[in-house]
Amino acid sequence: MLREEVRNALNESIQTKVKQSPEYLTVQELSEMINLAVPSIYGMVHRKQIPYVKRGKKLIFEKSQIEEWLKNGRHKTKQEIDLEAADHVQKRK
Repeated sequence: MLREEVRNALNESIQTKVKQSPEYLTVQELSEMINLAVPSIYGMVHRKQIPYVKRGKKLIFEKSQIEEWLKNGRHKTKQEIDLEAADHVQKRK
């Protein structure tokens, strides 16, 4: 019974921490997440091509913003383009 109570308390503590704070990434963590070299990320920051926050000399990246940025850069497949074209032609008739 004691083990079960400790396990429940630990699970609640972990879940609370995850819900309370947005997840931020360092340059190194972002590099691993999106599989780009650290210098490439610094270049993208310099050209303002990637969302970032600067606190003093430290760069941080909000994970949700990075995920949204990645989604916005997605290119459509040929099949998706063909379906949109067919739908557009059908609507114009």
